[in-house]
This record gives sequence, structure tokens and C-alpha cells, in this order.
Amino acid sequence: MNYSDEILENKAFNFFKLLMYNIVLAICIILVICLVLVYGFKFRPYEVLSDSMAPAFTAGDMVVVKAQDEYKVGDILKFDNLGIPTTHRLLEIREVNGTIYYLCHGDNVNDLTIEDVNAMSWDEITNDGSIQRITLNQIEGKVVASFNNWGAYFNFIGDHKLLLVTIIIAIWCVSATVQNEIEFRKDRRLFNT
Repeated sequence: MNYSDEILENKAFNFFKLLMYNIVLAICIILVICLVLVYGFKFRPYEVLSDSMAPAFTAGDMVVVKAQDEYKVGDILKFDNLGIPTTHRLLEIREVNGTIYYLCHGDNVNDLTIEDVNAMSWDEITNDGSIQRITLNQIEGKVVASFNNWGAYFNFIGDHKLLLVTIIIAIWCVSATVQNEIEFRKDRRLFNT
């Protein structure tokens, strides 16, 4: 192998290395943007665990939730239902004995409509296991977006520990890319002389 072949081989290797660093850097930048949206603007991604809201979204989809000042009938809410994370549609807001309850139900559970729930007495609602009776402190927010089959990919964004790891990886990628570019330019100068 002569000198010019070695330089061309190094040039091809450096190009591939630079390409890989830039791909990783782009992924890290996307993750940092997602984290800024999550922590800066209080958006929260969640993976849908069941098909109870089909066809709106199904198990494995990702929903993005944002806390609101108030919720309206028809909103899809993410809430904690006896320790189980649940995402269902708000059918009615009802005050009982001075407590405001948000009555929620999955679209795919049975054929209950808003009108059906409005016509039910409190005893009927209490005995119907498919209607969740929740209070405001159980609600995490309203679903503002959903993405088909993205749940598993972005479920980790809600983990606070990944913020530090993502920033460290992004800094490493930027420094490695800059260092690689410097080496690439040195090789180019050697080749041109």
C-alpha cells in the first residue's frame, strides 16, 4: 500500500466516523429537545397500556399529556385510578356532597354515551364498574397528542435520571465531532500538499 492509498483509506474511515458522530449527535439533540419540552413546558409522555380507548389510540401508542387549569366534557384525561395509570374520556363533571367528581369512561369499554351517564343516578354510577369517579387531585392532565406505536420508544423520557445521561452523551458527541473534524482537516491538508 502506498502513501496516497493510506491517506485515502484514512479519509474514508474519518468520513464514516464523522457520519456516525453526526447521527448520534442528531439523536442526542432530538432527545434534548424532547426533554426541554417535557420539563420546561410540563408535557409528559406516557405509553398506552390497553385498548380501552380504541380507536382513538391503542396499547403501545404514546400520548402526550399536559396539565390544564380546567377540564371539559369530552377531554381525554390521564389520571391515577387506585394506583393504575388510566387514560379515559371525561363524560361528566358532577358535584356530590360538596366534592366535585370527574366521571370518566373508556371509549372501547362498552356503549355508554355522555347522555347515558347524565341520565344515571349517583347510585347507578357508583355501582357501574366501568365508570371511574375521580377528583381533581388524581388528574395528571389532558391528552394533547398521540403517536401510533411510539410508546415504547419515548416512555423513557419521563424518567428524570435520563436528563443527565442525555446531556452527558450530547456533550461527548459534540466534542468528539469537533475533534474528528479537526483530524479530518489535518488529513486533507496532508493529502493536498
